[in-house]
Amino acid sequence: MEEVYRHPPFDPRRLKPTELDPVIGPIDRAFGSDFRIETAEGWYVERRGLGDVEGESIESRPFPSVVKAQRTGWFLEPRPLHRRLRRMVDGVAIVMLLTLLYLALAPGFDALNIPTFGTNSVRLGLLDYPLLGLIVVPLILTPLILRLTVNVGDLRRQTNIMADERLRLEVDVDHVDSEGTTRIKIDGLASEHAVFASLQCGVLAPRRHHILNALSRNPSGQPPPGMTTALEGMEPAMGDGTGLGEESPMGRHDWPGDVYLRPMRLASRGAWTSVAGRDVEIEAPEGPWPGTMYDALIRIHWEIIVACDHPEHGRLLHVTPVRARWPQGPIPKLTVKLTDGRAEHAEPAPTR
Repeated sequence: MEEVYRHPPFDPRRLKPTELDPVIGPIDRAFGSDFRIETAEGWYVERRGLGDVEGESIESRPFPSVVKAQRTGWFLEPRPLHRRLRRMVDGVAIVMLLTLLYLALAPGFDALNIPTFGTNSVRLGLLDYPLLGLIVVPLILTPLILRLTVNVGDLRRQTNIMADERLRLEVDVDHVDSEGTTRIKIDGLASEHAVFASLQCGVLAPRRHHILNALSRNPSGQPPPGMTTALEGMEPAMGDGTGLGEESPMGRHDWPGDVYLRPMRLASRGAWTSVAGRDVEIEAPEGPWPGTMYDALIRIHWEIIVACDHPEHGRLLHVTPVRARWPQGPIPKLTVKLTDGRAEHAEPAPTR
């Protein structure tokens, strides 16, 4: 019995999955069944050698610390402006590089009597600057300033949410089924603002030290491809060491959780169900998917997401981790679409 996986790092575009050695580790208990979850690019997680589900079909192990810290409670829904500004930053970076190249070649153009634009110097204070540079620099700074402004606004919204004692929502359910529908009850003062609910399942990133142990790597040595050097003071349970970039635009560290819900890279979500009362039926993702499981390398996580339209705080997402019962029959091979690692690219909940 063993677990085999090739989990996607934060930025999988820099790596070829077929060129990476899979991580292989033993299964320490006879729980659950065999399954394989993969993407078209070549990333996958797999358990083999167990057969069908026998005995207990609901996970008894506690939720990992990453669930309590990053996947529980209230989250903001990322604004579309974040995605637009990121694309704008990429565009102005190209403009900046082309401008520098043009200014570097300008003396050669003058020697060949080729007319140039914007190469004349403009004096500001004690220094001279090319006119073209004074035009391009504000263009480069504009998306950065707008992005910072939006981030600060989201942090203020999060502060107001944490300070609002009336913002309470609870999902009453013992466990959910990995197939079909499950009836849940939504309670709390904020339940009157709930508009949609959905059941999501995905693969949590494995812990860094388990990866290194499975690959027989020295924790203080060179990390394997796709992983970064460990940062001093980094909480091991909070990531797998592949964060080659910002997972969310900005965050606070004095509050539990993040501003935005971090996406699970291999995941699927059931259809959004309109909330008309306190009793709601939510649908499991198409599959069936494996039930809840928290092993050393592979961790299958289920959660209920409730979208709320609050009159003061705007669109909010409330996340409740749950345990899902394993399906009794064999689990077919699941092919999923690779989710972007940046929270701002998450698919928004529907609106009424």
